[in-house]
Amino acid sequence: MVRFKKRYFVVEFERAQHVNQSKEHFDLEPLNSKDIDIANAVKDKVQELHGDFGRASISVGFKVIYANTTTRLVIIRTRHGPHRLVASALPFVTKIRAEGVVGQLLYTGATIKHCQLFMVRRQTRQLEMAKKWLANKKMDQEKLKENIMDIRQIDPC
Repeated sequence: MVRFKKRYFVVEFERAQHVNQSKEHFDLEPLNSKDIDIANAVKDKVQELHGDFGRASISVGFKVIYANTTTRLVIIRTRHGPHRLVASALPFVTKIRAEGVVGQLLYTGATIKHCQLFMVRRQTRQLEMAKKWLANKKMDQEKLKENIMDIRQIDPC
């Protein structure tokens, strides 16, 4: 039996209009997209950049495993060889559905567990920054913590 090595990407899709704002500003509005919308946007961009060869090579093991609309974090699974094609196309994904986004590749890992640990650490740092921002604003801290730390259990299938 031969096992296929896989690579997992943790990507954050921010709205294009919020990228130019300062880091202290938090966008708490959820992204209006589903797993299939994100997968189609990435596959289309790979086809645009790398042609039919790129689309065919990533289509076998490609899957959006986790997409959280509130935190806008996504975990994408792909096979080990063509993961370079996906990684090169991620910064060029500018639209998901009709919404302008900017994709940031945050982490590349070999296991889902390490990706989830990275996401928990990152969201904890985001929560600390949000609490500093919240000191200036009048907002419920528990609601903010619930929105930022919304990381559900990841199903590896």
